[in-house]
Amino acid sequence: MEELIDLKYKNFKEILISIFVGFSIGLSVIVPGISGSTVAIIMKVYDKMMYAFSNLFKKFKLCFMFLLPIGIGVVVGFGIGFVLVKLLLELIPFITICFFVGLMVGTYPILLKEIKGEKATLNRKALFIVGSIIPIAITLVSMVSTGTDRGLTNLGVGNYVLFVVIGILISLTQIIPGLSATVLLMMFGYYTAILNGIGSELLTDYKLLLVYVALVVGFVIGILLFSKVINMLLEKQRKPFFFAICGLSIGSMAAVFLGSECIEIYKSWDTKGMVIDLIIGVLALALGFTATFLLYLYDRKRELKEEK
Repeated sequence: MEELIDLKYKNFKEILISIFVGFSIGLSVIVPGISGSTVAIIMKVYDKMMYAFSNLFKKFKLCFMFLLPIGIGVVVGFGIGFVLVKLLLELIPFITICFFVGLMVGTYPILLKEIKGEKATLNRKALFIVGSIIPIAITLVSMVSTGTDRGLTNLGVGNYVLFVVIGILISLTQIIPGLSATVLLMMFGYYTAILNGIGSELLTDYKLLLVYVALVVGFVIGILLFSKVINMLLEKQRKPFFFAICGLSIGSMAAVFLGSECIEIYKSWDTKGMVIDLIIGVLALALGFTATFLLYLYDRKRELKEEK
């Protein structure tokens, strides 16, 4: 497979595409519903990106130069997403979450396209079902074990170990299409706390800083460990892999509304607020779906053009 992967940029357009993919990944770290890996699939960069991650030390210069524009996009996307999402969640939390779930629903046909026409064997059905159950199970277990109060104070060693694990899982959301880092954090109930923790106090409170250090350490470990596995699966078990991904994506959409972030919103509702939130939330979900479904239509149009 190695000789089939060409990581050298042929023109400036390809560099811009990689920056856009990185921008989408950066947004997806903050914005629930956006999958940078799904955008990478649409832009035909996903296989190259997985190859570059898995061979970073083996072919450092080649892989680093390919990943550099993606990295630049990640930084820009993360910065814009942080400011935008923090504001929206303060003003209209449930409506914002509905919009982000709509984004996930809109990208789902892109994942389904990978298994279209494939025989749904017993093993593949099992992968889909297990994938669907995992996000919901994580959400329910997290709620039972830690309740709904997920602050970043009074943390013990076990909490920091958990943040390393969460960092590893976040890395998986960046290399597995259809998954969202922020949806994962919502499932564990730490999304709002981690978002609000990024501020001036971060540099003066070493215990708070350790939370983000643990997340970064876990993220790096996850990328280095799992990129090779994903690269191998893409090469040898691509279709079963995408059956599992489709299941994970479905489960993630449902898990958002079961997570503690939404539970706290439900508790704050009165009758009038609930009705208004539900009506506007449905509209926001439809808007999010439309926004990312246009990406799917773009992908289909381009494929039909290439076939002709």
